[in-house]
Amino acid sequence: MLPDAVDALAVGGRLAVLSYHSLEDRAVKQVLAAGARSTTPPGLPVEPPEHAPYLRLLTRGAEVASPDEIEDNPRAASVRLRAAERTRTTTGRAA
Repeated sequence: MLPDAVDALAVGGRLAVLSYHSLEDRAVKQVLAAGARSTTPPGLPVEPPEHAPYLRLLTRGAEVASPDEIEDNPRAASVRLRAAERTRTTTGRAA
């Protein structure tokens, strides 16, 4: 589902994902990190445009709930927020 959500984003569109379980967070992290990484083969002196990252991560790691939020809502203790912005179009499947 997450790769489809990334594919549906327009350039400049933003995606924010809340995950409540470590396995969910791992999947989100992998999809977003793959889109934010260049696929240029090692040793090429110039990055071809089709190998440039198509996502820009908006969070450094995962954002977690504040202690005040957890006090007000104990179920927020496990939540992780990750967000990314689409920077360019891609051909075919984005992730």
